[in-house]
Amino acid sequence: MRREVSGCEKGRALQEVLKQAKWETSAPGTSTMNSQAKEMVTTAKTIASKIKEKQGAITEDETVKFKSYLLSMGIPNPVTRETHGTGDKYYTELARQLATMLSRPIEESGGMMTLTDVYCRVNRARGMELLSPEDLLHACELMELLGLSVKLRTFDSGVMVLQAQNQNEEELVNTTMALVSERESLSAEELSQLVGVSVLLAKERLLLTEKMGGVCRDEHIEGLRFYPNLFLHIMS
Repeated sequence: MRREVSGCEKGRALQEVLKQAKWETSAPGTSTMNSQAKEMVTTAKTIASKIKEKQGAITEDETVKFKSYLLSMGIPNPVTRETHGTGDKYYTELARQLATMLSRPIEESGGMMTLTDVYCRVNRARGMELLSPEDLLHACELMELLGLSVKLRTFDSGVMVLQAQNQNEEELVNTTMALVSERESLSAEELSQLVGVSVLLAKERLLLTEKMGGVCRDEHIEGLRFYPNLFLHIMS
């Protein structure tokens, strides 16, 4: 009977650790980098502590399965200062690894990802080898110079994103214009649902389209909305 109880306890312990390890792939745009870092450090320490405490109680098969699960979530050999020093080599290799890791998620996110989301995603994958905001920013600043698949972009509002190198800005603006025209008007929240991006990125798309003359804004008590620029039709 005790053996069965022990087996249940082991199963629950493993499931609890797995549940904590399996974080969602996006973070709220309103959270700051530092607050997210504190949360990740706390969770990383909790996971490490539970692994240490439960190591003797979990079977070898369960341990292998658990380690494989964690490995599939992250980076097996993250670039660190210990392995690559503190100079240009460290930042160059870090930029290359980040670009390789993030290319597909960025493409799946519509070609852009906020630097806050990048920071959270990267540190979830790195596990205990957490990356500082300063190191992340410096590595991202090198990406375009190195000709990598993604590059850093700063919007007029100050919002920083990693953007796919092959993203066509004109096509992005035209697509946004078409969506606004089709629905007569759109808010950032509505566009975010249509194209599957965060509200913050949806707003930046609308502001960019406005800057290019494709849409006009209307600010009222219900919030900011964007409408087709009718002058374009008059001029054409």
